[in-house]
Amino acid sequence: MLSLVVAALAHMAAPLHAATPAKSTSTVAASAPFQRSAFEIKQQKFVLKNGLTLIVHEDHSVPVVAVNLWYHVGSRNEQRGKTGFAHLFEHFFFNGSENYPHGFREAMDDLGANNRNGTTNGDRTNFYEDVPVSALERTLYLESDRMGYLGNYISKEMLERERGVVQNEKRQGENQPYGRVWQEISAQMYPYSHPYSWSTIGSMDDLNAASLDDIKQWYRTFYGPNNAVISLAGDITPERALALVNQYFGAIPPGPPLPRTQTWIPRLDSNIRSEMEDRVPQARIYRSYHAPAFGDPSLPALSLFADVLAGSKSARLNRRLVFEKGLATAVNAGLDDNQIAGTFSIIATVKPGVAPLDAEREMDQVLQQLLKEGPTADELARAKTSGFATVARANERLGHRANLLSENATFGATPEAYLDQLEARSKATPEQVRRAGAAWLNAYSHTLTVKPFAPLAAEKSTLDRKVLPALGTPPIVNVTLALDAGSASDSAAKAGAASLAMDMLDKGTRTRNAFQLSDALESLGANLNAGTTPDMSLLRLQSTAANLAPSLSLMADAALHPAFGADLFAQQKQRRLAQIGQEKAQPTSLAMRIVPGILYGKEQAYGRPASGDADSVQGLTRADVAQWHATWFKPGSATVIVTGDTTLAQLIPALEASFGSWQGGSAPAKPAGTPGRTAGKRIFLIDKPDAPQSTIVAAQLSQVQGQAEDLAIEPVMQNFGGMATSRLNRNLRLDKHWSYGTSGQLTNLRGQRAFLVLAPVQTDKTREAMQEVAKEIRGVAGERPLQGEEFNSIMRNMSARLAGRFETLAALESAALSSVNLGLSDDHWASYSAKVRQLNQAQLA
Repeated sequence: MLSLVVAALAHMAAPLHAATPAKSTSTVAASAPFQRSAFEIKQQKFVLKNGLTLIVHEDHSVPVVAVNLWYHVGSRNEQRGKTGFAHLFEHFFFNGSENYPHGFREAMDDLGANNRNGTTNGDRTNFYEDVPVSALERTLYLESDRMGYLGNYISKEMLERERGVVQNEKRQGENQPYGRVWQEISAQMYPYSHPYSWSTIGSMDDLNAASLDDIKQWYRTFYGPNNAVISLAGDITPERALALVNQYFGAIPPGPPLPRTQTWIPRLDSNIRSEMEDRVPQARIYRSYHAPAFGDPSLPALSLFADVLAGSKSARLNRRLVFEKGLATAVNAGLDDNQIAGTFSIIATVKPGVAPLDAEREMDQVLQQLLKEGPTADELARAKTSGFATVARANERLGHRANLLSENATFGATPEAYLDQLEARSKATPEQVRRAGAAWLNAYSHTLTVKPFAPLAAEKSTLDRKVLPALGTPPIVNVTLALDAGSASDSAAKAGAASLAMDMLDKGTRTRNAFQLSDALESLGANLNAGTTPDMSLLRLQSTAANLAPSLSLMADAALHPAFGADLFAQQKQRRLAQIGQEKAQPTSLAMRIVPGILYGKEQAYGRPASGDADSVQGLTRADVAQWHATWFKPGSATVIVTGDTTLAQLIPALEASFGSWQGGSAPAKPAGTPGRTAGKRIFLIDKPDAPQSTIVAAQLSQVQGQAEDLAIEPVMQNFGGMATSRLNRNLRLDKHWSYGTSGQLTNLRGQRAFLVLAPVQTDKTREAMQEVAKEIRGVAGERPLQGEEFNSIMRNMSARLAGRFETLAALESAALSSVNLGLSDDHWASYSAKVRQLNQAQLA
């Protein structure tokens, strides 16, 4: 019998345009005309006397407020010889301020903030955090103090420390496959003096040359309230928000008036071609065109052109290059609408053994045909519906709504300028889309081809069970079909069969080929994707509430009647082999392919990569994946998890109609295996010549099984390596600035779990960093038990974060999936908050 878990949040959520928690009746239906009100984020805008813009969006669905602060400064405000300042200053903002010299990360952890970070691009720097409503006033105090009182707090020591961290961030980015691509593209696409011609992170020489006076002058110029927008979205009234923001920000003096470049869109006077060699497993083609800037009237039509070109599995480039011709393993097209100039990009990852020029010629043929003929009415309708569904899903999060309001208030005419773009997108005709493409893509372009340099060499050294409380959502529904299978169901000889079979589920059924299935889903505004964990196989549907029943029907068809077509299977197997090559080229994923085998033994299911190895995948046949599906897709071993805007009365008939005829009992038991290996300390070295960083992975089997009922392990792991102020990150990043960021965690497995530490560090500190990692592991193992203020701090953090734990459908699904996978008690999540608050020091020792 198929199990059902219905998960929803507590209370009924307000629709995006409501100030009170009333039920929304708007939907994003496939055939319905565009309804502006369905996407409107109701807000009020205020401007303080010092020029600070405040935007408030009221939504009392959860006791959380998303705080989002944009400064209208980015790398385009820099100049040659002084690049990287905007991004460097983003780092300074986390180090404390004159009146709170304790560090912003520590404060946010103490307040229980979720989704908190800062980012910088060419046009802006933003900071954001989702905080319990009880922590809002303290958060606004902290944000105001670093806006108005950071300059005198910056010291030479802080400059040296954060400069080192940024340089490690730069090394880490360049150490990834294709990591130097965008710096090359920017340099080729823009004139030397154009502010988009250098990278946001800046050059090493400029960072080293930055003086304390330079940095302080930069702060005084660009971080005043008149150059900022703060958006508050959530459990707050406009009146209360204005009073608090006036109280904490009102006395900060404005900065100087600033000149603004409106647009600067260069034009290439000829086609530019360049090549780059990199240690990558596949060649990749990057085609770039200049495009309009943010807010341009042609952007909606041009974005639709990109969607028709490569926005779905059945889009033209994907259909031709990936499925029909087999010249590429992945194709993407996208529009980057920066504030003063945009870029339209096409990226094709070339299939191994294919000449890049052959793939490029085919790509050009498809592009030219679309430029000449334009999209069909059906293609355009599907692209619109899919795009609107994507917007609805993104707007589920308070943080996304706050960010959207800040962005449009900073770059656009009004906070709701995005609505004009959406409405224009809804009204675009095939001819308007064709003309927009022709206006910008019948022009000179830059083509960069990245070619593999050499294969990577590795050397080994000897050294219906649960219903969660309900809270309404935007008009979307997520459905997950969870099978008790996963990569642990693979035999050693057929490693990779489970994940390969799951990857084939959206590649066609007995009655619909891959393109027909993709088109049908897109026309309903639905997405279907598959995933494989060690313990479970997952098929996920994202649907609009209005189209749930027909979307479920397509999901069931894909789940129960996959075609496993011979040609598509051969293509998918080649893509899988290419994926394995990509994993081996990326330092972290390469390590994670190797470490499980060392811990558990390659003969054990947990010891093998879920994607398989090249030999096992090469040997897989269509019959193997079909047999895997027949063996493991059984209703008695399946659970349906539903989150979103639906009721049991609506849901049960739709599920019965789609899955009710599924027969077959239960799947067999998976091999139990034996406990993983225990061994003394060993060191394995993987050589990557000329790498600017070393990636340290420390691993050890724990005695903890996948029983999350033991809550004491969660704060211990969080404090050790699960947040920015954890012991591990504080040591290697905050104190020694050898790393851009570290992590330490227990794997989320049903069986014996592994303790993993990941620490990318600058190469010349590899030995010392390994010693520090070992010291921190000894500490968490008993030398430094969690106690005193450290214990109090982590418990305050965990307790405060509970308010926003189930804000999104994804969080609900994750909780329900954990319950299913680990067999948690029926009241686990209902009693979770109380149990966390009752933990004591003795339990965590």
